[in-house]
Amino acid sequence: IFSMEHLQSLVAFLQRIHDSSSKYSVNVNIPAVAGAASAAMVGYVVARMSSEFKSECMASQAIFITGCDSGFGRALALKCASAGFTVFSGCLTEQGRSSLSLDAAGLSLIPVPLDITKDESVAEARRIVGEKLGDTKLWAVVNNAGIFSCYGMAEWCSTDEYKLSFDVNLLGAVRVTNAFLDLLKRSKGRVISVSSVAGRIANPSSAPYAVAKYGIEAWNDVIRRELRPFGVSVHLLEPGIFKATNLLDKKAHDDRVMSVWKKMSPTLQEEYGEEYRQQLVNNWNTNLDRIGSTNINHVVDNYFHAITAYFPRLRYQCGWDAILIWSPASYMPTPIQDWFLNLLDSEKAPVPAIMKNGGFNEKKSN
Repeated sequence: IFSMEHLQSLVAFLQRIHDSSSKYSVNVNIPAVAGAASAAMVGYVVARMSSEFKSECMASQAIFITGCDSGFGRALALKCASAGFTVFSGCLTEQGRSSLSLDAAGLSLIPVPLDITKDESVAEARRIVGEKLGDTKLWAVVNNAGIFSCYGMAEWCSTDEYKLSFDVNLLGAVRVTNAFLDLLKRSKGRVISVSSVAGRIANPSSAPYAVAKYGIEAWNDVIRRELRPFGVSVHLLEPGIFKATNLLDKKAHDDRVMSVWKKMSPTLQEEYGEEYRQQLVNNWNTNLDRIGSTNINHVVDNYFHAITAYFPRLRYQCGWDAILIWSPASYMPTPIQDWFLNLLDSEKAPVPAIMKNGGFNEKKSN
């Protein structure tokens, strides 16, 4: 919170600017600037404090959440049900639905079969929710389901990898939101979706994932502005790197890289080399250990805030790496951003085998 000492320091700083500018005949109205700065500070503090006010009508409201088999979605479903919401939990697998039912015994939680890549599955989920709502209003749809389909250089990834990432990470949210939008318009509720820091800054080796996440950022901006006249608000989470979920653990990542590597042509494999592939995996694991968070509550609590706060934020950066590294980096000029990203990986950045051997011209001469 800003204090009087902070304000006095700011005024002193502005006074120094005024003193320095006087020799250039620049007039600075210190009281006016200080007043504007004070008003901005007060506005910021009031906005932050008011955003913590919570709704007390949870027992009369329902939520639909996708991707509840594990990870963020599962934890959020249990948290919301424990808080008194009626929760419809979309799960892809029977195992996910069964285990969630056991954990939610005694709570108002209803597992729903859901494959967000299939129109008919989404339509059936909408029918089930509509039948079971009764007098309860659907307050929020949470588009949590996601997939990290492959990892490797953009040219390693086939168009099928891009299609899969788009189908889950972008079109899945579009399908679900469109199907439930009539209920949200009646309740003047909320659409809450997950993007990623990869939707702000696209790192090498993540093309299918990053492109889809950039897409959901754009889609989120569009519907936020379109749905405002209906009283429906739209919110987005941008998590950083979390090693406490199956999506980004080391074993899954190793399999992800190897899967796309095996599909590459021998010529392309030779061009990069096995050492390059292994270094790519090692760098990921190093960064995961270095900055990956094990606390999924950074995401779950922000989801819950977006659902329950009277004045929820439009965007949430989740995790310290998102707040301190990726979000600030996304505002950097492009050359500085490229330099910064290279700096993060410069210790053991992999070099393609062909470039170690003199490049393409050398290969041709041999």
